Amino acid sequence: MARKIDDEKIKRIKEATMQTIVENGIEDTTIAMIAKNANVSGGYLYRIYKGKQDLINELFFEKANSLYQELEFLLSGQQNTIEPFINSFIQNRIIYFINKPIASKFYYQLLHNENFTLPDSLKVKTLHVMKTIKSIGHKSGEISENISLHQLHYHLFVYVIDYIHFKRKNIFGLKESINEDLPFLTQSILKILKQ
Repeated sequence: MARKIDDEKIKRIKEATMQTIVENGIEDTTIAMIAKNANVSGGYLYRIYKGKQDLINELFFEKANSLYQELEFLLSGQQNTIEPFINSFIQNRIIYFINKPIASKFYYQLLHNENFTLPDSLKVKTLHVMKTIKSIGHKSGEISENISLHQLHYHLFVYVIDYIHFKRKNIFGLKESINEDLPFLTQSILKILKQ
């Protein structure tokens, strides 16, 4: 029974971390704020994590790892073309944003913070996945030989996530759904990759 309570506390800590960072920013968030929002003592939190950076690193790794597992799964069903793969990946980002807005905003903040990078194990996995996508896309004529792995990675990850969060800010005050942008994003990325 004690194990279940600990798992629940860890889940609360992770959710409180994302919520607190989304509300206050990474730099202004403290362990005390996270502990208070998770309804745990600071001492308990320090027994599990060395500090805020350790906690955030774990969350970043979990999210990045889940994205690459998703990419590998989507690739397992696509051997001849990348368009359905890209479309599914973008659709999943939109669904994630709609269903888990706090987690989506949290990951967006980490993606644009210099203190968070992929661990070596995920760099290797990422490179392999990008090479596979490029190989399929090159054979199908959907990706130009001139597109680098960095460019491919940027357009699949950063461009899509940035666009979704730019749309979320709704600077023009328009009533538009992000769901309407799935074909636009898919075709934009395919057009860029073919250049």
